[in-house]
Amino acid sequence: MSSTIRDVANRAKVSPSTVSAVLNDKGYVHPKTRTRVLNVIRELNYTPRRSARNLTNQRSGNLGFILNERYFNRAEPFYTRVFLGTEFQARNHDLYVLFTSVDESYSSPKQLPRFLQEQNVDGVIIAGEVPDVLIEDILSRDVPLVLIDFGNEDMNVTRVLIDNKQGVRLATRHLIAQGHTAIGFVGGSSYHPSGKERFRGYCQAMGEANIEVNKDWIECSDIPASMELGDFGFENLLKRCQPPSAVVCFNDATAFGVIRAARRHSIKVPTQLSVVGFDDVEASSIMHPPLTTVKVFKEDLGAEAVRSIVDRIQNPEKRPITTRIGVELIVRQSTEEFKPR
Repeated sequence: MSSTIRDVANRAKVSPSTVSAVLNDKGYVHPKTRTRVLNVIRELNYTPRRSARNLTNQRSGNLGFILNERYFNRAEPFYTRVFLGTEFQARNHDLYVLFTSVDESYSSPKQLPRFLQEQNVDGVIIAGEVPDVLIEDILSRDVPLVLIDFGNEDMNVTRVLIDNKQGVRLATRHLIAQGHTAIGFVGGSSYHPSGKERFRGYCQAMGEANIEVNKDWIECSDIPASMELGDFGFENLLKRCQPPSAVVCFNDATAFGVIRAARRHSIKVPTQLSVVGFDDVEASSIMHPPLTTVKVFKEDLGAEAVRSIVDRIQNPEKRPITTRIGVELIVRQSTEEFKPR
């Protein structure tokens, strides 16, 4: 039979309320008494029941994790790693993470995830793009909220973002260092903050090298970032002009689509077209050719989001902050030095 708080109190010769104060680090307990109680807890291998412990602080011990169903249905590898980061970090705070997805058609509080309707979470983490009305509905309930890879400053909410602009600057500067000047950009919706930042990074790197951006080399559409976006975008680019010697892509999936479309036109990668992705998903290193890309530390995004949400829970009056997680350029075989045709 497992030990109870009363067993600990009897062995330590204190009251159950003193044991509770030690466990929850609340109120004054004499240092010698605290040490004695902690020693007994270890001796008895006592673990307080979560439900009993959380009754004292009015908390559930749960965090909600919400992902757009669009990503979930595609078994999106990027957000799988982000979720793992939240799970591992949550253990350090003795918290559980409850996962759910929401449909893009979300429009009413009646569609809120059940853990919010039942008030069964102490805070919520949203990863990726979701309808703005969902964010508004959560904020209206005064539930601590952290956004990963989404949101703008007007939302007045804590965000954990990728250093998108710097990542694409690194990618573009790598191509410039290889001698490329005709560098295209294939991106997704300009509505998504990441899309805007990555495009700015491309333009900034080109400007720093005094290379004029040719509008014919830029293809952005409202198609979600995917192989279809890359395929469609590169086809549209070819309809307007001769292909550039290199292309920076919104993410790895987009890069895969660009490479697929290039092959259809007998354009060889990298000898005729250098291609750079963004994210460094698992498939990037095993595709042919292995993809040069910007590595995003996905687990770090999730871990930082948990640290941020815990801070929001413990300090509800604190102003929202934005944290950017650094990136790294991974050079593989999809890029090479420019050779005049």
